[in-house]
Amino acid sequence: MKFDFDTSRKSHAQGDVYLIPIVAIPAEALAQPVEAEAGKLIVTHSETGHHHIVMERPDVKMFRGMDMFRDFLLIENNPATLEHLRDHHTHAPQEIQPGAYLIQRQRQPSPEGWQRASD
Repeated sequence: MKFDFDTSRKSHAQGDVYLIPIVAIPAEALAQPVEAEAGKLIVTHSETGHHHIVMERPDVKMFRGMDMFRDFLLIENNPATLEHLRDHHTHAPQEIQPGAYLIQRQRQPSPEGWQRASD
């Protein structure tokens, strides 16, 4: 999948996820929407349950990317909030401006190859 970075907007880092502004969601990804879970788009799953999420709205969409480390987020009208679902030692919520974003997840090596970073 090809995409161009948008350097006019701010990137956002929260824990093991990094949102990088891009010009547009690749056409191949638009055909692979991610469904919300209980009203939440889970930007990064956590094996201990403290996911990084954006609340589901008609103007906020998530799409599958090219591998387990990268997906895409589209915020169309109003800013959305990236939240960390944890009661203690949490990351502060971040306001994400409208636009397209590459979701880049942290990874770590394992004997089997690269895997998502664990808590």
